[in-house]
Amino acid sequence: MPQPPGPPTPAPGNPYATDPNQPAFDGPYTTTPYGPPADGAGGSGGNRKRKAIVIGTAVTVLLAAGGAVFAVLRSDDGGKKPSAAPSTAPAGPHRTHPTTETTGGPDGDSKGRDDEESDPDDVRRPGEAKVLYQTPAPELTERGVDVPGFWVRKGHVVKAVDDEVTAYKDDGSEKWSLSLPKAVCAAPDAATDGKVVVAYAGHRKRSCGRLALIDLDKGVKLWDREAPESGPFGGDHSNMGMAQSGDLVGLSWFGGSAMVRVDSGKEVSPGKLSPACSVDGYAGGKVLLRAYSCNDGSAELQQLTPDGKIEWTYAVRKGFKVSKIFSTSPAVVALSNEDRKSGGVLAISERGAKRSSLALGKQSYQPRCRMDLFGTDMGACQGVAATADTLYLPTELTQGGGSGPTTEIHAFDLDSGKKKWALKVSGRMLLPLSTDGRNLIAYEEPTSSGGGLVVSVGPGGGTPRKLLQLPRATRETEAALVTATRIYRNGTFYIASDRITGTPGAHEKLLMAFGP
Repeated sequence: MPQPPGPPTPAPGNPYATDPNQPAFDGPYTTTPYGPPADGAGGSGGNRKRKAIVIGTAVTVLLAAGGAVFAVLRSDDGGKKPSAAPSTAPAGPHRTHPTTETTGGPDGDSKGRDDEESDPDDVRRPGEAKVLYQTPAPELTERGVDVPGFWVRKGHVVKAVDDEVTAYKDDGSEKWSLSLPKAVCAAPDAATDGKVVVAYAGHRKRSCGRLALIDLDKGVKLWDREAPESGPFGGDHSNMGMAQSGDLVGLSWFGGSAMVRVDSGKEVSPGKLSPACSVDGYAGGKVLLRAYSCNDGSAELQQLTPDGKIEWTYAVRKGFKVSKIFSTSPAVVALSNEDRKSGGVLAISERGAKRSSLALGKQSYQPRCRMDLFGTDMGACQGVAATADTLYLPTELTQGGGSGPTTEIHAFDLDSGKKKWALKVSGRMLLPLSTDGRNLIAYEEPTSSGGGLVVSVGPGGGTPRKLLQLPRATRETEAALVTATRIYRNGTFYIASDRITGTPGAHEKLLMAFGP
């Protein structure tokens, strides 16, 4: 019987930062605080304790000791000191229902104020996108509440918050709302044919042990059942991570894991692991990937078939394990050891063989991943995107002299591992969002003089093509949505909050939508 996971170890602010003191291995690679890249077959960190993965958000400084979050709005005026608005964060539910605003500035009633706080439609400048709607965050009885779950459908979007799942039409009006017995505590990013399995609070304290299948188009619950119990902690189900692909949902929690079918909720097993091994997490989307590690320092990555069997297995170099899954198809993963030294970033072929090790060089990279203290939410990273042959990663924040904070996007060839091109906009922080086949869709975050931008970049790089210029009038609200899911789909850009701080007077938004 493996030992239960230990307490999380604090991680460095940037898990992909370069460490020149680490020894080199064969092939193109970078050495980082997680150590050198693992290019061959082998295993994972010898100690299977869950490790904290704290990846810098570039816009956010998270002070764990003080519990304060500072949303920083960068300055375009020669790198002057940016402004920061503090907020605090404890935890929990119960709300008063907000009313969606089809117009209105970030601070509600804004008459007599400048355009920064006015009705966006009243002060919209030529070329700026329209604010289609803004949904205020509900007032909860407790503060610092995570609100996972956001999905884009044709003609509406769906957002989970507390014990309700609500659909909003394209004009911001409510399409349907479904109440669950308790608050949603985990949800996958991907749905299957308009249906998604969510987890909500169970009977035990801090348990995320109930599962429900929801039809995102009709707003009905199709089944509801207890999550399977497995692992040394059985049905504790705390710190739940979820990933969905096809008819499979992978569940990973502190001390256990399971896999269930979407259509029935019944458990599926691809075969039992050795008692000395445990699943670290899943990632979904086009396919379902599973990573696990063992007490002897070995670790493997597996792709599962649609019926829950093992398609292929890739053995990681011994002493390292999969720490994050950036893409499932193509498969691209980050590795680390038990001391959180990086093992680099690897691309795996469709047959489960090593495709390449990315030549990160001395550059540091900061994809934006959700807070995941126990490593159970393995696929929960934004700010990274992939096509069949290219991976896009954002660099860490640099202070660009007089131009202000800057990040770049680097494109890597997944066959050779070599960097193809780099995109930099002076004084802007760039974030990959997704791809539309061959092109990269990226987000340029707001500055003190203007709202953010959604841009398209061709496969060869070059000058970005503007898709949406977000309004100056909502730039502070846009910047305040730090812990959020951002999706660009069919000409509309959505920002959906993943956490409600409950800070008095903050006028937080749950959801914003922008269009031409």
